Amino acid sequence: MYDRSIRFYALVALLFVSPLQAANQLPDWFEPYPLATLENQTSRQVPDYQLPLSQITRIQGLLRTQSERRLSGQLVRRTWQLSSGNTPEQGFEHVRDQLLRQNADILYECSSRQCGASNLWANQVFGYANLLGVDSAQYYLAAEIPTGHVAVYAVRRGNGRVYLHVDYIHSESMAAAAVAGVSEMTWQQRFAAQGYVDLRDWRIGQPDVLDQLLQLLNESSTLQLRLVVHQRVTSGDTGLTESNAQAQQLEAELIDAGIAAERISVYGVGSLAPSVLGEADTALTLIRLLE
Repeated sequence: MYDRSIRFYALVALLFVSPLQAANQLPDWFEPYPLATLENQTSRQVPDYQLPLSQITRIQGLLRTQSERRLSGQLVRRTWQLSSGNTPEQGFEHVRDQLLRQNADILYECSSRQCGASNLWANQVFGYANLLGVDSAQYYLAAEIPTGHVAVYAVRRGNGRVYLHVDYIHSESMAAAAVAGVSEMTWQQRFAAQGYVDLRDWRIGQPDVLDQLLQLLNESSTLQLRLVVHQRVTSGDTGLTESNAQAQQLEAELIDAGIAAERISVYGVGSLAPSVLGEADTALTLIRLLE
């Protein structure tokens, strides 16, 4: 019961998060490398960020690239030291895999001496001396995601320490365009793209609601869903009792229709997430757990 309560309140907290990713944080899907130690973090507005898309060199004291993008936005900068026994390639691939799962566009990547001198990456690109390492043990990529751009750099220093660095340049205009694009999709497309969807005015007990949920679950036998019922009440109460009853009703209907109980989990949050309800009296949030 205690664990279920913790999960419930964590879920409510997540539902209050704005759909636009907070500009001074890394994207919410990002997971740091396991057991890595965060060593440096900054966040600031940058009017002209140089994102290298080629090997870097220095000519007459200036950083030179064959290809680059000039960006502006909120720069979120993080550097981690990986625990002993991990390699820069492992740290690099950890972030790269996450980017690919988000359908990021990899604009450029390199490794070893193909990237150029490590001291240039450390001091002139990222401005953090601890990233100065062995030229043959470095990895870099630049990627575009819907809300901005990401630069990833991993390196092993001469003393054996391994560092992983991420620059995220958040673009408000790109983020707004991404949200606008999502709003034009069908709810099924939004669910496929985001992994969740808020459906206002969906009332439990209506045949079409059950039919559409069954269709979604039957399209993939491995799909697991968390279903969150929202309900506004006029009594001034939170509506938890009413929404929990509807959530249990929905769970029973899905199981009666042949859906395995372990594929669905239901919650009722009443009116505790007003940003989801908006002007509606009821809403249903679908969250993809596993597929």
